Amino acid sequence: MKTTENHQTLLFKGAGYLIGALITFVLGISLFFMTENFVIALSSSLPIGTTFGILIEQKFQKEEEPMNSRATKLFARLLLLGIIVFFAILFL
Repeated sequence: MKTTENHQTLLFKGAGYLIGALITFVLGISLFFMTENFVIALSSSLPIGTTFGILIEQKFQKEEEPMNSRATKLFARLLLLGIIVFFAILFL
């Protein structure tokens, strides 16, 4: 049986977005050192970091409602966009 407990997080609002920005910076820097191309690093890390930042923020805020299918599809498309752009620029 499910229990509905409302736990408040100890983190401030927006902490997930900051963690997403940190993921973007780390991913961008690591991709820059791997490929030595600034465009590849920037265009691949931005969609991935933004998506993870939004997802982490939602987990920190502990929203009771599950994410609807439209938002799930949007996040999956953003991640796929980052991966496609990375490989397209890398191989072209």
